[in-house]
Amino acid sequence: MTKHLSQILQDNFNISKEALDDAQRIKIEKGEKAGEILLRKKIITESQLLEALSIQYNIPFQPDLPMENIGQDITGQIPIQFLKKHLMVPLSANVGLSCSEDDTNPDDTKDINTNLSKHSFIIAINDPTSFQALDDLVRILGLCDFEIVLSTKQAILSAINIAYDLSRDSAEQLVQDMEENGSSIISEIEDT
Repeated sequence: MTKHLSQILQDNFNISKEALDDAQRIKIEKGEKAGEILLRKKIITESQLLEALSIQYNIPFQPDLPMENIGQDITGQIPIQFLKKHLMVPLSANVGLSCSEDDTNPDDTKDINTNLSKHSFIIAINDPTSFQALDDLVRILGLCDFEIVLSTKQAILSAINIAYDLSRDSAEQLVQDMEENGSSIISEIEDT
């Protein structure tokens, strides 16, 4: 049976029962998430919250994302605002795999570097309860083989920004190449 978040925080991070009870009271009054309340009050760090959620949901926690696996190919399919709003980013791995070609068990390991070789995508998320946004992302990308990891807001936002910056740079380079090649083609035509 899955442990409740407050129990995990108390057992693993020595958060006092009083602090947890206070967060629970505010949660009921204002409808906020208990973890966010504890973060705002600086009772726990984001990493501690994500580690606790990792235990609760059995999703690996990866504080640092491998930047070499940031896929520029997603930038044309998913608006940057969607990824930033929902704090999630897909990291490409073996993009050529299809569902029928991969017979690995997603529970084989919880190490992201190993999983990158077993799954076509790793999706880093900050909130394991954002099922609808995750489903939308998977549907838009047409994914059938992916692993989910929890990561910090900063790591996810950095990965998103890098992917879209690289994509923009690639587009600018393409336009520049077209302009240069266009001039040389016109020169060749004029010479003949």
